[in-house]
Amino acid sequence: MQAEILTKRQLKSAYVTVQKQTVRWKEIHGNSEQYVNSLCNLSEQLDSCEKVPDDLATFLKDFPDLKIRLRAKLLEEMEKMVGKLRETLCSLQEVSNSVSRQYATSMHTYQTHAVELGIPKVVERSATEPSMADMLEWLGDIDRAVRELYLQKQFLLDTLSYDDTRQIQSLLKKWTQGSELDTMVMGILTHLTFFLEDS
Repeated sequence: MQAEILTKRQLKSAYVTVQKQTVRWKEIHGNSEQYVNSLCNLSEQLDSCEKVPDDLATFLKDFPDLKIRLRAKLLEEMEKMVGKLRETLCSLQEVSNSVSRQYATSMHTYQTHAVELGIPKVVERSATEPSMADMLEWLGDIDRAVRELYLQKQFLLDTLSYDDTRQIQSLLKKWTQGSELDTMVMGILTHLTFFLEDS
């Protein structure tokens, strides 16, 4: 049946792409953690700088603008780290868009051939191959998970305040969330081993 061949071909292509994009997400995300760590360290330095009373250290009398200059330098470095994280965000958005395109294309292919396929064929599964319905549903789950993780990271950066040390320190924990994506995709791919290997 041509409809079945075309739909499964698209699903196979989609999952191969998703597998590659998940690896890419993991690499991009892993590389970005150094910028979050640097941002946290700079935040701690800024907080320490702010806590030094102007009249406490006598040497500050000889350098009245030292604290202001140090603060400006720390803020400049923090801005650079956020810039790096925004570049990371752009790359993660590319991954998200790629996964979304695969899901949309797979759904379009299915909908185009839905009448010819019929419900029994769409829900049919075997010991080595999930049903087309399962594979479409899993693609949708992955698409939502990737998009939600991307949007969470975008929100973290958009609401970031350099003067809020506690918020920046919590950024590290929140930013590193996302390992469940890899676990989720790998779990789904274990059900597709024979399907993806079958040429």
